[in-house]
Amino acid sequence: MKQLTVGIVSSHSLFCDVEANFTHFAAITRRLSNRDARLICFPELALTSYTTNPAVLDVAESVTGPITEKLCALATLHNVYISVGMAEQDEDRYHVTQIVVGPNGYLGKYRKHHLTGGEIACGFSPGDSFPVFNIDGFKLGINICFDGRHQDTIDAMQKARVDLIHHPHGNELGLGRDAEEWTRGKMVYFVPRAVQARAYILINNSAGDTPNTQETLSFGSGAMILDPLGQVAKRTRQPTRAEKTLVVTITKPLDELVPDFEMER
Repeated sequence: MKQLTVGIVSSHSLFCDVEANFTHFAAITRRLSNRDARLICFPELALTSYTTNPAVLDVAESVTGPITEKLCALATLHNVYISVGMAEQDEDRYHVTQIVVGPNGYLGKYRKHHLTGGEIACGFSPGDSFPVFNIDGFKLGINICFDGRHQDTIDAMQKARVDLIHHPHGNELGLGRDAEEWTRGKMVYFVPRAVQARAYILINNSAGDTPNTQETLSFGSGAMILDPLGQVAKRTRQPTRAEKTLVVTITKPLDELVPDFEMER
């Protein structure tokens, strides 16, 4: 029976400071690899902080590029897979992108399909494909934030017969004042999505306050994993907005999930 241990991170990011955020995520990756996590999942636009401030386009990078190479080296060092959000530049187009790297290098990327009005006004363009990533024999798909409100994205996951869906977010406080409220709210529409896809869904949000040149964005924090029957396998329940991490072990066939630990930093 195959097993996969996943670390689901609700992390804090600095505004448009890709190098500082990478350094912070490298430390988290090291800690989680020491807990035997094999797949480590970070939130939407985590490397830049989630924002629709146009300055985010100034730090967008091509994929692959310098930050992708650093992430590949980090994954190789700790023998893990990493899914992390970044702002991608592809010639004259920009995307809200989640890249996936592993011990043997770059695996691929997913571009957010359904953008918010603010993201479109910022200059981001939608994606047009649903890649699937092989993580130790588990099929991983990705949806990003607002994708979860649309039927076509979960239809694509069902059609691909994925085992896991990483669904990162960058939700501000209006969608949950803290980790407990945010994860509870996500159950409303994620439970039927898990059941339809017959897949585990790994859900995480940004944490804490991030000042930028226009305002301070406040994120509710939170991380959760739903099983293929729509049951909450584990979620962060603390009424705080600090960084949090869940670590769980999934077995295949997908009939068992073993909670490991929950930490708050």
